[in-house]
Formats: sequence, structure tokens, C-alpha cells
Amino acid sequence: MPTIRFTKLPRSVWEHLLARAAERQIPLEDLHRLQNWVKTAPEAPAGEWFKDFGSFVLCGLGELPKTVLSKGMAPFGKKLK
Repeated sequence: MPTIRFTKLPRSVWEHLLARAAERQIPLEDLHRLQNWVKTAPEAPAGEWFKDFGSFVLCGLGELPKTVLSKGMAPFGKKLK
């Protein structure tokens, strides 16, 4: 099964993710949680997915992360552990 991609993302995806992270004012502690999760090479499910990191939720589609939601915003797709 493919893994969620965090390298060689299309420029538009990186720009969007960085802009949303800045807007959402994500605490450093939660960014460390994201970093540690990325190091595990998480499997990419087919279709939409999301992962809750406390103050934000990372959402994606297949192997690509797509956006960052603030806590309380409704994610869609399969919840990842």
C-alpha cells in the first residue's frame, strides 16, 4: 500500500498547506506530533482521510495531504489513527 506523501508535493499543495498552518496558528507541540507521525510513513488509504493532531486536523486524498483544518471544523473521510 502507498504511503502518504510529504516530499515532492506539488508546489500549489505546499503553498496551501503552509498558508493554512499559518492562518490556524498551530502550536509547535502539535507540529512536532505531525513530524513524528510523518516519520512513521503512514499508509495512504484510498479516498479521503483525516488525522487529528489536537489543535488542527490534517486532511488528504489518497497519498496527498490537502488541507489543514482548525479544531472544531468538520473533517470528512476516513479517520486515521
